[in-house]
Amino acid sequence: LDMNIQPGLYFINFTCLYQGGKTEKIKETLRVIPKDFPVKRLWVDEKFVTPPPEVLKRIQVESELLASLYRIYSPEWYGEGKFIVPCAGEPSPNFGERRFFNDKPRSPHTGVDISAPSGTPVFASNSGKVVLATNLYFAGNTVIIDHGLGVFSLYCHFSRIDVNRGQFVNKGDKIGEVGATGRVTGPHLHWGIKISNSRVDPFSLVFLDF
Repeated sequence: LDMNIQPGLYFINFTCLYQGGKTEKIKETLRVIPKDFPVKRLWVDEKFVTPPPEVLKRIQVESELLASLYRIYSPEWYGEGKFIVPCAGEPSPNFGERRFFNDKPRSPHTGVDISAPSGTPVFASNSGKVVLATNLYFAGNTVIIDHGLGVFSLYCHFSRIDVNRGQFVNKGDKIGEVGATGRVTGPHLHWGIKISNSRVDPFSLVFLDF
């Protein structure tokens, strides 16, 4: 579920196709209940809260680039089995956290943070194609992997990136190292998941088989 989905009843319609050609249409009801997300106040370099005019164009271009990447739809599923947590460290249950940077409200936290020393290896949480491997203003050194069927994983703030755009990686391959690039208060990995452009809690996937 996207973190900003409104509470209420939702109806899910899907069709099962069985071996032999039989089909069955199924309708299910899903009730979404309200959730209170925590609030956190952080202090960072002011240039990451109120960016100087000379970087505003860069931020706009990067935002448009990310939006275009997440519109990619690969019809093949590249993943293999369950997703794995991409690095050793102390995970923070801070998905959806409402954040204030230097006492100014900013966008909610769309992933989870895993605290670890700089240089800690980071591994692909599942197999897929690298669609981004570059430095972004807010996210620092960043890798995005397309797992197919509209599922993407995001890894931010690397000290170094070990993969290239267009490269296919297998689950567990090293893709970079933990760092403190971009808007951070210290070394950690930001790990995010998008499914059909919905921002979901990455830890909600690690118990599911694909």
